[in-house]
Amino acid sequence: MSFTFYIVYQALEWLASVTGLTYKEINVVVYYGLVPLVFLALIDKILRKPICLSLFSGVLLVLYLVVGDRPMFAERLFDGSARFLQAFGAVGINYDLASILICVLIPFFVFLVLLFLAFPGWFHRHLPTVARIMEGPKR
Repeated sequence: MSFTFYIVYQALEWLASVTGLTYKEINVVVYYGLVPLVFLALIDKILRKPICLSLFSGVLLVLYLVVGDRPMFAERLFDGSARFLQAFGAVGINYDLASILICVLIPFFVFLVLLFLAFPGWFHRHLPTVARIMEGPKR
């Protein structure tokens, strides 16, 4: 898992350098902004109503307007997230593994499920085996 952690870390470091943000800021933007935006857009597609994405965008706008010191806000949010991931040490899961599980694997599988629910026809046409697995056993 350390290799996966390293790859994600390097990708975030690269994004930080490209955008001019710090590592902590880009981490917060990705995990508290972009990932939820994608998930909520897929949920809106499934529901066929632009509700979730609109509400979340409104929350982000209010946060943007209300939070004065954005770098400090991002640092505190990142540090809180790091403490949360470090807390998994109590059950024998180190920070790297907790990061991969909580921040990469779980979101990836949630993304796949939402993608399947939002675009089932595409899966049936292009990935029929995956579609059958996602549907589960026939009764």
